[in-house]
Amino acid sequence: MSRFLALTLTALLTATTAASAVPVKLGSVPVTVEPNAKLLTLSAAGIRTAFPSAAGRPDAVFMTEDRKVSVAFEWRTSKLAQTEVAKLVEQFPGVIRAQVPNVKTLKASLVQLGGSPWAQFVFTTPGQGDELRRELMVTSVAGRMLVVTIAGNVKDYSKNEAVVRNLTNSVRVN
Repeated sequence: MSRFLALTLTALLTATTAASAVPVKLGSVPVTVEPNAKLLTLSAAGIRTAFPSAAGRPDAVFMTEDRKVSVAFEWRTSKLAQTEVAKLVEQFPGVIRAQVPNVKTLKASLVQLGGSPWAQFVFTTPGQGDELRRELMVTSVAGRMLVVTIAGNVKDYSKNEAVVRNLTNSVRVN
């Protein structure tokens, strides 16, 4: 929760101009997305501030205009073959339950985005006033693991779902 709160506060201070509907390459991450005017892009300095440890620092972060839901892209050095993505759906729920305290709900599925298979994990945990919702989407890009993390509370996610889904549905692996 504190990382999300820090990310939200940092976004207030360092968000760049609203993203346009033009396809955008995400820095060193070999994907292109089509953000829209209802998303803010966190600057590199903002990402470093929100994620002080280089371990687990995302490569790109978008925030909804109300700054309640974040979408972070992280291209990890961990090896992952395209053929292993489907196996994650079966194996990773146990890892989530072991590493995340008080998981209330957890749904795992295999989805197709931009012609690529993605393992999708949606889980909730208790929060103050509303449950916290996390979604991890994982695929293989160039033999490495690409993780998209969508974070917010259930109510705020519901309000911003169309904007978030438009972004995730626009992801194209280069």
